[in-house]
Amino acid sequence: MELVTSPQFEKSMRRLDPQLRELVYRKLELFLQNKGHPSLRYKTVQALKHLQPPVREISITMSTMSIRITLQEFPDHIYLRNIGGHEILP
Repeated sequence: MELVTSPQFEKSMRRLDPQLRELVYRKLELFLQNKGHPSLRYKTVQALKHLQPPVREISITMSTMSIRITLQEFPDHIYLRNIGGHEILP
């Protein structure tokens, strides 16, 4: 499945330190292989479940911080909306 990034996702990724960016890439690879993996904590964002397709999130946790990726799954691609802390949610 192809990953398509929003301009906001790309901007937020550039702000992350290289170590965290590498972790994000590994978690996205895991997501593509097994979206049900418990470490991803994959779930629907309740405030955005009315959108089609609904907005979902996966979690990425380091020892000192927790960030999330919001995304939408379309039939032919996965749209990565944003990445950051809890403040990225409505």
